[in-house]
Amino acid sequence: MAHIVFDSLHWLEENKRLELICCIVMPNHLHMVIQLGENQTLSGVMNSFKGFTGKKINKLRNQGKPVWQEQYYEHCIRKDEDLNEIILYCYENPVRSGLVNQAKEYPFWKCKFELD
Repeated sequence: MAHIVFDSLHWLEENKRLELICCIVMPNHLHMVIQLGENQTLSGVMNSFKGFTGKKINKLRNQGKPVWQEQYYEHCIRKDEDLNEIILYCYENPVRSGLVNQAKEYPFWKCKFELD
């Protein structure tokens, strides 16, 4: 399922709908940091992303249940320091959740920046 998410984000990026900064797919939620493409709206990108991935994930699971909640939480990042902090928060999420001992062990993570 994580590959469906990453493939969808890659397609959206190739089609200039967004620039992916980072994304982490957790067992029951997703964190992503994006920059919207020119003339794109967050609601438009999210509707496209959630609709496409929801159908693909349901097909994979052979189910028809909603995959995503209707709403999402958004936060505007205005400073580089805030961006760094948010990326690190996302990166460390699997450790805080007890899924891995070190963030670098978690496989469902993509970031345009290299982290130590």
